[in-house]
Amino acid sequence: MPEPTELARQPRQQSAHHPSTARVVAVGGLYILLIVSVIPWRSATIYSGGVDAVVIAKALIAVIALGATVALAARTRERVAVGIAPAGVIAVVLLVSVLGSMLAGNDSSTIVLVGRMFVVMATILLLLTAVPWVTSIACLLTAMAAVALVAAVTGLPSLASTGRLGGGIPEIHPNELAGLVAAPIIGLVVLMLRSGVRVWRLAAVGVLVGIAVASGSRTGLLAIGVGIGVAVLVNGIRDRSVLYMLLGVLPLGYAIASFTDVFSALATRAGSNDTSTALDSRFDVWRVVIGWDWGEWQKWIGIGLSAKKIPVDIKWRDEQVLDSSWASLLAQTGLIGTALIAALIVWCVASALISARRRWLVTPLLTLVIIRSVTESGLIDSATAFILFFTVASLLTHRSRHADDPKEVRFDEADADPVLLRRV
Repeated sequence: MPEPTELARQPRQQSAHHPSTARVVAVGGLYILLIVSVIPWRSATIYSGGVDAVVIAKALIAVIALGATVALAARTRERVAVGIAPAGVIAVVLLVSVLGSMLAGNDSSTIVLVGRMFVVMATILLLLTAVPWVTSIACLLTAMAAVALVAAVTGLPSLASTGRLGGGIPEIHPNELAGLVAAPIIGLVVLMLRSGVRVWRLAAVGVLVGIAVASGSRTGLLAIGVGIGVAVLVNGIRDRSVLYMLLGVLPLGYAIASFTDVFSALATRAGSNDTSTALDSRFDVWRVVIGWDWGEWQKWIGIGLSAKKIPVDIKWRDEQVLDSSWASLLAQTGLIGTALIAALIVWCVASALISARRRWLVTPLLTLVIIRSVTESGLIDSATAFILFFTVASLLTHRSRHADDPKEVRFDEADADPVLLRRV
């Protein structure tokens, strides 16, 4: 029998509730792989079927991420409980889209997309069992910020040539870039509201906000602003350093608005008059999808997940890209799929509001998801918006919210960063 001193020298066993630093880093790296596997690599290309080098590379990265996540989960003796009800609802919606695609004749490309989404869901669920929920969200937001930073730095030439900052590596649209930084910004704001302003936090927010502004995404900035407002309402202001920050930021914002044309240029995108045009194009595709006859099968089950454009009868174009998640749902999954996702969203909102332990972080992120779903596609698709939505929804299940994680550090228990957990 070993002596007590020998036991004291033995390394303490790690578990999902008390993850090591290496495990946290691994989860963050796997989230990066997952994001890279779903984010567009060619901003001007919409996948409509077929196989090429990019499709194969992204599929390979997704499979590697899933395999590594399975290995990580297998090494975890004590796992965090995670509910799978949202995965079940989304799986039904995906199967509805497959049925619609078979009737529409585009089943091959839809099946590829649906398969990728099942891989993404499986990977996320396994990652959520490997570390506590706060750590998992922190790893996801850090991964989003890291990918966005690389894309922004490599995409600086696009800012000079087009006036909007897009991604270079990977090559992503400015709106997608703004969506990548939105959730990390809100996460950092929540962190400062809960545990005070630090220099690195303020600097990180400044860099990410600068990327969002340079992207020229008005809807992205609107979503960030509303999300921050919800974060303040839910968390309040607990530290005087936040008040000091506001006293410095508000005059600075006033000076920028009064003596520069930053805000006006952003509102009109350097004087262009494309605001009404963009809104009209959104309404055009909505009118077509909503106008499908009630007796037609596509009205109820859609025409498949691979439908990214809809034929329109307009003078200057004969098809329009689906640029709203809800219009996309109506076209791709019909009324059945749209109703199921709408019910899931309502359930998420109700669960977030009643969950005292998770409301402080989940509610602002869910607000961001909902706003972006109206103005951008990707809520139910192989996209970063889906990764965030599915993660939040899975963490709001009864099983997830009542997981036995007593050693988890929360903001109301310690003034620690959310990415850190107290190790016993």
